[in-house]
Formats: sequence, structure tokens, C-alpha cells
Amino acid sequence: MFVKKSFRLVGGAPNSLNISSKAIKDLIQEENTPKNIHSFLELKKNSIKHFTKDRIYNLLSSSKEVNLIQAITIEEYPLSVSYNETNEGLIINLKPFNVKEISNLNPNDLYAAIVYAFSLSKLLTGKFVIQEVYAKVIVNYLLSFYVQVFGKAYGLVGIYSKNIPKLKFIVACYVLSSYFGYETDSTLFKKAAALAPYDYKDDLEILNTINFYQIGQFVKAISDLKVMPGLNLTKFTSTLFRYFNVHVLAGVEDFSRFLAVILTSSISGNSIAPKYLYKYNDVEFMKMIEMLRRMF
Repeated sequence: MFVKKSFRLVGGAPNSLNISSKAIKDLIQEENTPKNIHSFLELKKNSIKHFTKDRIYNLLSSSKEVNLIQAITIEEYPLSVSYNETNEGLIINLKPFNVKEISNLNPNDLYAAIVYAFSLSKLLTGKFVIQEVYAKVIVNYLLSFYVQVFGKAYGLVGIYSKNIPKLKFIVACYVLSSYFGYETDSTLFKKAAALAPYDYKDDLEILNTINFYQIGQFVKAISDLKVMPGLNLTKFTSTLFRYFNVHVLAGVEDFSRFLAVILTSSISGNSIAPKYLYKYNDVEFMKMIEMLRRMF
């Protein structure tokens, strides 16, 4: 499983952070200490109905683990959740929430942010590994996602629906390369065709020019192979941002972020991950959720 260092779709924002322990300590206001976070969420405990609850409240009750939760304000960082490599911190960035104190946060947002940060830390550090066997689930979900988001504009739900197998193959190439680390070569194309049956031989001249590790190249492949002619990174980004938020954009680029968003979207009443993500393919969505249950 590969980890992206930064996000082109989110203005070059780094995936994880490297803030010194001293700087973190200086940034944590008295109102936002781990102890206060625990007390704040303890009031919400009875109303939370989610499979992550026992593990997260055990973390909150642990004098050692709760100190990993660091609620701070990072002015120039667009993501509300991150991981701090320096001290294994679970970063909750209050800036995107437009609050200065956790007491002004929606409790569901605070809880969801901790779940997101916890899962992200396990995925980024390799403490929870996703096997390649799940690539098929990811491909099926993302195919449904892209067809529903872009399909009407590019005729994929109409006269050009014949291009869906080609799109699935391109998505498979991207997932295997960007999420699982395959280089763009004949092995990638063969593995992608096994996940998404498609006779790609006539497209090899274009395929061989694409680096499927990069999101921009993935978009270029969709356009150059005439699945969505004229689609560029600007149109791609603006369309996704119109329907979603920066966390979904980051998830499109990075596998760890993708899974953290999927997981967080299953928590009711939070603004970090859209609740409706399951609607793009509820069967494959639930397979991902069941797989992520093992983390807790």
C-alpha cells in the first residue's frame, strides 16, 4: 500500500505533518487539552452508536493514548485531520472547523475527527495493512463513483455507456499503481484487465505514455482514451469539489485517506465525510466497512 506525500488536488498540502513536540505543546490551548477532549466526549458517550466506540473510548480513557490527540490551529493547512510523524500525534486542525475551542465543535465532528485520525495513523504507518485482494472492491466502488459523478456530462449513462468497461480498466490501472504501487508496464495492464476485463491492445500507444501513479495522469488517460474527452485536472477537481470536500479530494489521491473518509462517512452527523458516500455503491461500501472493522 503506497502513501502519497502531498496532494495535488488540495493545493500541495502534505499528507502527514512534522511538527516538533515543543511546538505542539505551545499550540495546544488550555481549553483544548486531551483531558478536556475526554470530558467533552464523555457527555456524548451514550448517544454514539458505532462499531468504533469501544476502541475510541478506551483511547480517551488511557492516560497515555489520550495525549496523542492534539487539537490545534494550523492556519495554512486545509485539512481538518492529519497525523504528526514527529510524536505520533493524532492531529485535529480546528481552523477548517472555524472554531478555536473544542467546546464549540459539534461533538459528532470531534468524535469523527478522532476516528479519522486514529485510522489514518494506522494506515499511514503500516500498522494496518490492506491486502491487494481488496483492489477489486475499490475498483468497483470508484467506477460507480465516477460514472455517477461525471456520467451525465460525458454521456456514460446514455449513448456512450459502451465506454464504461474502458473506464473501469483505467480506474483499475490507477488503483493498482497509485494505491498498491505497481509501475506502469505490461504487468500493470494485465492485472488491471483481470480486475476489469477489457481488450486494451489497441490503446497501448497511449497507455504506455501514462504514469498511473499520478492523479493528473489518470485524468489525462480518461480524456486521451476518449472516455471523457476534454476532461482536465481543473475540471476534474472543480467537479469533485462541487459535490464533496477536501477530504474526498485527498482520498482520490491517497489510499489511506480514501479509506479514512469511507470509514468516517459511516458515522452519523459529522461534516468531515459525506454520509451519502455509501450511495455510490452500497455493496462495495459495506465490504470496505467490514474490512475496516478489524482495525478496532
